[in-house]
Amino acid sequence: MQCLRLNTLLVVPLCLLTVSFSLSAADLAAYWEVDAFVHEHPEEDAKMLMLAQRVSAETEPLSHEQRQRAPVRIAKIYPGDQTSDYWRRNLQAFEIRMRELGLPYELNAYFSGPTEQDISQQISQLEQALADDPDYLVYTLSGPEHVAAIEHLIARGRPKVILQNITTPLRRWDGMQPFLYAGFDHASGSRMLADYIRGQAEGDYVALLPARGYLSEMRGDSFIRAMAESDKHRLVETYHTDLSEERAYRATLDAMQRHPHLNTIYACSTDIAFGAARALRQLHREEQVQLNGWGGGTSELDALKTGTLDVTVMRMNDDSGVAIAEAITLDVMGQGDTLPLIFSGELVLVDRYMSDETLNAYRQRAFRYSGIASQAGLSR
Repeated sequence: MQCLRLNTLLVVPLCLLTVSFSLSAADLAAYWEVDAFVHEHPEEDAKMLMLAQRVSAETEPLSHEQRQRAPVRIAKIYPGDQTSDYWRRNLQAFEIRMRELGLPYELNAYFSGPTEQDISQQISQLEQALADDPDYLVYTLSGPEHVAAIEHLIARGRPKVILQNITTPLRRWDGMQPFLYAGFDHASGSRMLADYIRGQAEGDYVALLPARGYLSEMRGDSFIRAMAESDKHRLVETYHTDLSEERAYRATLDAMQRHPHLNTIYACSTDIAFGAARALRQLHREEQVQLNGWGGGTSELDALKTGTLDVTVMRMNDDSGVAIAEAITLDVMGQGDTLPLIFSGELVLVDRYMSDETLNAYRQRAFRYSGIASQAGLSR
């Protein structure tokens, strides 16, 4: 099946990958960024601080009496079949924290690929998950198919919906939002990368974006807007490569042919970055063209050490899984009204010149649960 999917990708003409670089301001306006949401809803500030403190603190296990209840039923549908280990590490962190808390639970986890071609599988997995009538559904949002499904569930009121990898509430859902948004702020991380790249040598750059949709808007348009504040860096092309390493590889070959003096490629995800890196190695241009990652998972951190990547924005990865465990537990204990709508975890910028000591300290913080799980052979 993998071969069939790869062959399908290979016949896509490069002209379908290349698009103009107009900004979707109307699409960005459909979401509240974190600061704007808190400004509109100031009561959320203290709630967000409370949850952040619980996430970073030592676990407070439930009492024996609190544990005596039927297991809470949880379904997770993750686009985790990709190079980035974000999703699988979060699942590990969630399960370890839940065991520490002592809340009985039953979990059904479903995985798919991250590209547009995988959305139909995700919708099928959603139907399968709902057939078991879970109490909580952890899902994501990247396209209109997801929005339609989530709206139906929010209106129905069961299961309670947790949206992961999104921290920007939809304005259209004001008054009937999901139970929780949990993740790391894509726009903020992309602006961090733009600030870094603006401080490097001036020149032309190309942006490799996911398929049109939420992630492209948050990571792509936010970066391009930030880069436009400098007149020393010129965007010469954008490519919508989905989250496909193969399409990113071909787009990079095309970009280097069109723009031989290019000095920066902006990649919106781990798979996109690794596709671009493969093309640059093939062209022997890896030392002349600056390339970033996005997320700071294990593969990206290793690539920084080898010089394959120059810089990445790194999530304190496990915190979003811990936040979901804490939120579900508080809700089951009758304290759901104390929870914020958004948990937005910490991001840090790391580059290839960072010391091993500093980078290892970030690794330990980011993978404080999933690192233990991997060492114990618990990875899925």
